[in-house]
Amino acid sequence: MDYNMSNLIPYIPASEYDKVAEDFLGLYYPEALVKPTPVPIERIAKEELGLDIQYVCLSEELDIYGMTIFSEGSVEIYDPEEGLYDSKIFKRKTVLIDPEAVKKTNIGCRNNTIAHECVHWYKHRLYFKMQHFTLPRQAKYCKCGVEQLPYATEEEDIMESQAVAIAPRILMPKTPFVEAATQLNIGYGKDNWKAICQLADFYDVSKQSVKIRLEECQLM
Repeated sequence: MDYNMSNLIPYIPASEYDKVAEDFLGLYYPEALVKPTPVPIERIAKEELGLDIQYVCLSEELDIYGMTIFSEGSVEIYDPEEGLYDSKIFKRKTVLIDPEAVKKTNIGCRNNTIAHECVHWYKHRLYFKMQHFTLPRQAKYCKCGVEQLPYATEEEDIMESQAVAIAPRILMPKTPFVEAATQLNIGYGKDNWKAICQLADFYDVSKQSVKIRLEECQLM
């Protein structure tokens, strides 16, 4: 895979998203590539990637799902009891998940958010390492919002788009996912709702995420 040598962001065309997800699983949970199986993404994040996952409130508006810390430093978080923002020092390799933000969105959003942050660490840490050398006194982190953040740079938008696309492919790798969907007789022109619900429960993701994945795999 090639990198933009000016900023170390990887070039990942959409046609390679499934391969990146499969490479990730091949390293950290190859069982998921053999047969349909739920991916224990939080365990992978902690035990395989060495990420420290913490659940804290990140914004008053609940518009930030998660954040990955790439170099130790001060990060602004929100205290809902006091109704105030405060700064706290977090170490490198910390992933912050806002439990209320993911709960507000849908059941299954939590796993997708963890997978999303894993993609950032897996593919984007070189970019943030470079940023650390250029601005060494500032903490380096990425915030991942419910919607595109208005103040995000073009580089951050590229990395966010990659993580958004690859995360559900990690949770639902293509070949086993197609096998599971086929076993449930999902297809064009059918009432697939019950099967979508079953897949969402099985993979512990949202029904919307399953629907999108079925469309990506040309099953609906």
